[in-house]
Amino acid sequence: MLLIAHRCGTDRYPELSLASSKLSLELGADYVEMDIRFTKDSVPVISHDADALKLFGNSAKINELTTEQFSSLCYVDNHHLHPHTLEEVLSSGVAPILFHIKEGGERLTQILEDIRKYGYEDKVMMGVMTSGDVRDVKRFNPNVQVLAFIPAKELASEFIENDADVIRLWERWVDEEAVRQIHEAGKQVWVMAGDKGTVGYTSPENLLVWKKIGIDGVLVDKVEETRSLLMNDKA
Repeated sequence: MLLIAHRCGTDRYPELSLASSKLSLELGADYVEMDIRFTKDSVPVISHDADALKLFGNSAKINELTTEQFSSLCYVDNHHLHPHTLEEVLSSGVAPILFHIKEGGERLTQILEDIRKYGYEDKVMMGVMTSGDVRDVKRFNPNVQVLAFIPAKELASEFIENDADVIRLWERWVDEEAVRQIHEAGKQVWVMAGDKGTVGYTSPENLLVWKKIGIDGVLVDKVEETRSLLMNDKA
């Protein structure tokens, strides 16, 4: 079962930082997940939330900040660290990455062109939220891997038909029948651990059950302890 560091992991450094990404990969993560939004001047940057309050103590919305203003923010938990632009991430060499595209549609092309510019087409999984974005990624390069952040469990077939490679299920959606149907379609199943308020965290029992029923990947915050649990499971 692949281990994906949700928001780059939180084992030691703040989420969505290059420091946390590098550590998570050193600890054995198979992918680090990063979210992409756009600044006021239409530059793609790494941000999960629509505003900068939680991580940086600034209530401004990301799309109201210039790139310079965004890059000058400091993490509340570590004033020595700043947020990153997509270009900074791609030039760092950190890989493999699951990019969660928060603003797709016409803006998806800009992200894909940046990924091509830096030679990342075989180092990324593009996480999208609409079937139209799945099609656009595959038109750009059919070999680029696509994960579907499906908005509802019953929409899995729509994303499968549009050639998504991986279907992301929320923890509450996981059952053996759903996993079987996705696998029979030739696709992988990744699970987002937790639920509202506990995203990124789940019980050891859940992780071992998911491993047993053939879940292909799991998104979690704590990489080291999850990897240790899975490696020590002899079942």
